[in-house]
Amino acid sequence: MKITPEAAAKYPDLDDLVKLYSRRNQQAIFWEDQVHAHLSIVDAQPNKLVWEFDVEEKHCNQLGNMHGGCVATIIDICSSFAILVFEGKRKWKLIGVSTDLGVSYMRGIPAGRKARLECDVQRVGKTLANIYTKVYDEAGNLCYAGSHTKYCIDANL
Repeated sequence: MKITPEAAAKYPDLDDLVKLYSRRNQQAIFWEDQVHAHLSIVDAQPNKLVWEFDVEEKHCNQLGNMHGGCVATIIDICSSFAILVFEGKRKWKLIGVSTDLGVSYMRGIPAGRKARLECDVQRVGKTLANIYTKVYDEAGNLCYAGSHTKYCIDANL
């Protein structure tokens, strides 16, 4: 997992989380560890986080396009990190846990291509956050979209 120097400087908590996840790349233990090395934060703005994902053959189904489970995983990871660029009244210390994740599959992205994920933080409240993610191919076609609801666990730790 990578982050641009500009995004790291503007959002140090985001940079810290990227570094934490990147350390795990040496020893893939968890499911999401299979995709971390292929994710890069390319832009970070208030309430919006933009990623790129390098699609490899291991991320694809038998038709040669990104597997639906892989799409759901990267939407889950990327939209969760987006909570750290929220600049509203409520700030969470942690990225919470998922309560709901809905994904729409409109067009496939094949191996050897780059996907662009744009995560827009819609709302962050005391206990719940809502993030909407659009996934584009290199030609700018909308291929996948996800709606993600997160539950704040800050008080539980």
